[in-house]
Amino acid sequence: MTNVSKPVLSNPLINEPKQANPAAPTTSLGPLEHLVGTWTNKNNPHTKRGGTTSPYSYNLMPLPQVDPSSPFGYILKNFSYYEEITFSAIHGTAPNRGGLGTQVANTLFYEQRVYFAEGPDKDKLVHAENGSWLYMTDRKQLIGPYGPKQSPQSRPPKQAFNLVKQISVPHGNSILAAGNYTEAGPRYGSPVIGQAPQTFPVGVNTSPYTTLSNSPSDYSNPNVAYTANPNLPLAEALLADPPSSFIELVVDTQTSGHPVSNIGFEAKFANVIRYYASYWLEAFEGSNDFNQLQYSQTILMAFPIVGVGEVIFPHVTTNTLRKV
Repeated sequence: MTNVSKPVLSNPLINEPKQANPAAPTTSLGPLEHLVGTWTNKNNPHTKRGGTTSPYSYNLMPLPQVDPSSPFGYILKNFSYYEEITFSAIHGTAPNRGGLGTQVANTLFYEQRVYFAEGPDKDKLVHAENGSWLYMTDRKQLIGPYGPKQSPQSRPPKQAFNLVKQISVPHGNSILAAGNYTEAGPRYGSPVIGQAPQTFPVGVNTSPYTTLSNSPSDYSNPNVAYTANPNLPLAEALLADPPSSFIELVVDTQTSGHPVSNIGFEAKFANVIRYYASYWLEAFEGSNDFNQLQYSQTILMAFPIVGVGEVIFPHVTTNTLRKV
């Protein structure tokens, strides 16, 4: 194993050029305005956990493995991780015209880098992606290409969702997930984050999920409790430092009505069929400063298992981040 230098997590991943007019929007971004900036794993002020050496995170990662050393047809590569992610508002909007109204996408771009927090590849990059978050608003139709007058016959469209997450993953996957947000006032306090919706596959031997193993040679399962419920680190972080209010963002490819796009190799061996995620922006001590971000996301992948057929495996990732 070679020595690996830890990344500098205080540097933003997106460096926008300065532009005075128009300025980057904030008030038109709805709940997404709280995301603007750079987030990473930092020690909780009340505990020694949360930073890069002991993060409140977990990655449940099944991998297809057609090999005599893997009698189950798959292996697990479970681990804790830390990350850096930067959200940046674009200097404008993306209006969609059609019918008698306009749908406006108020947009954040993001860049994400994920690193192993443990194991033989500690501090190495394990995942990267980029994409955008859209806060959708409804407007009347403008007259002409620029307006500012609105057509007297127009009416804002009514849509079932107001959030969209677009994801580009360099495995050859493109994801479009839609959903909504819920803002809970101070009286609601901390979110209740329970069991992950789906953790175990169905129709295949799942003994690797319940067998404790710390040997890097067999792609270990170092934490059976986290494997059974990858949301458990999130609940532990909330117990250590309960927020006073939160905003929940929920997106799902089933809501958007569009399947995930995969390149041919992925479609054959690890076909991503669904993505869904919940994000919680959290504030403390009655403030409006939402400086903690938690998420739980699930990617459902279809693996062909020899002697069994196609099996759906959940790939679940959870993390607790603080704004830099």
